[in-house]
Amino acid sequence: MQGLYFIEEVKEIKYIPVAVLLFYLSYLDLKKREVPDFAVLTLFTYSLFTCKDFKESFLMAVIVFMVLLIPSIIFEGSIGGGDIKLLTALAFFMGKDFSVLALPMFVLLAGTLIYGLIKGKGVKYSVPLVPYVFVSYLFYFSLEVFLWNLHFWY
Repeated sequence: MQGLYFIEEVKEIKYIPVAVLLFYLSYLDLKKREVPDFAVLTLFTYSLFTCKDFKESFLMAVIVFMVLLIPSIIFEGSIGGGDIKLLTALAFFMGKDFSVLALPMFVLLAGTLIYGLIKGKGVKYSVPLVPYVFVSYLFYFSLEVFLWNLHFWY
């Protein structure tokens, strides 16, 4: 029975395929500056089978979609449609935990902005967003694994 208990406790395994997908999308975003629809649809379909609370996940996805869509309509070139779809699908997958991605993404994007200002590129230059999402997701994943390991310390 110990083996079955261990399998039930390893809930972090569901995050690994998403990390692999984000790595692939980061590569594509760096090389081609696009996020393919099939990858976002794959993430969303995977999310339907792995989400804990459908209502919570749906609400978070709607909030993220609206928060990202409004600036993209008002300010031209602010965020791409593929990035909006990806972050919405990721919000559906993660539910309320999606907010954990905000701090590392903000720090990374602020660092890029400061670098751009120092190098004289100005504020209006374009960067691929998916690599920032990937690094932030790895930060989140490492927190999940670390907190899961704390469960066995007591």
